[in-house]
Amino acid sequence: IMTKASPETIFTLSAGRTGTAWLSDFLAVNFKCDALHEPLGIEDFGNRMPDIKIMRSFNETGNNAIVKNFWKRKLSMLTSNMHIETNHTLGKCGLIENISHTQPAEKSKIIILKRDIVRQCASYVMRHDFVHITTAWQWYLHPSYQKKIINPKLFSRFEGIGLALWYCYEMAARQAYYKLYFGSKVKFIDAQLEDITTPSGAQKFWQAIGQSGQCSLPPRKNENRMQTPKELIEHLAKITSKFQFDPNIIAQQAFEDGFSFENTQTA
Repeated sequence: IMTKASPETIFTLSAGRTGTAWLSDFLAVNFKCDALHEPLGIEDFGNRMPDIKIMRSFNETGNNAIVKNFWKRKLSMLTSNMHIETNHTLGKCGLIENISHTQPAEKSKIIILKRDIVRQCASYVMRHDFVHITTAWQWYLHPSYQKKIINPKLFSRFEGIGLALWYCYEMAARQAYYKLYFGSKVKFIDAQLEDITTPSGAQKFWQAIGQSGQCSLPPRKNENRMQTPKELIEHLAKITSKFQFDPNIIAQQAFEDGFSFENTQTA
């Protein structure tokens, strides 16, 4: 797909609302180059940005021809020596599968970005992100998909917050699964939003990316202007505290069961 002049790339494997906009600013400031968050031009959808068809297709049948063709187009458009993109949709439609097949591992870094699950889930609830299915199709995930690791029935009793909770755990399981399954092919770097937004945590993160010297912290970005009710935080904390959830164990089980995001249907 790419020639010997293929660029160095940094992408993220993350859920939405975990700090990807801030991360793009951090990387742009410190690498002193452009860092893309989400390409949202009309012509970008289907070419540089997955559209609903590509997102749904991957999560329904896997890394099929529709998805592979999207990645051929996208990767062929990378023209600079370094491409940084913190677009969280990519990790949900074949980023890891296709990067691992098309670029040498030493030229790509994948940042596994996480956020406190209570705050993450509260953000979705406050924004009504899972009220309309088209929002879940384009930006998040939907439990009706065939390709999923976490059983959504576990969350059906939580009514309004059930879909948001399922998504949080599904993405955590996918992060662990990809690290387990592709760790020998792609360089993964773990990052916790609450840590990397502090001076000391940012410095450790900067070094983990393989950089030296002092790094700078940009201001917070895309924060929800509405105050999150204390009752919601307490409610979510109470629910999540009852789950015995270890994404690594779940990922290992999925791996042993032969789970894969590769295409399992004939084209």
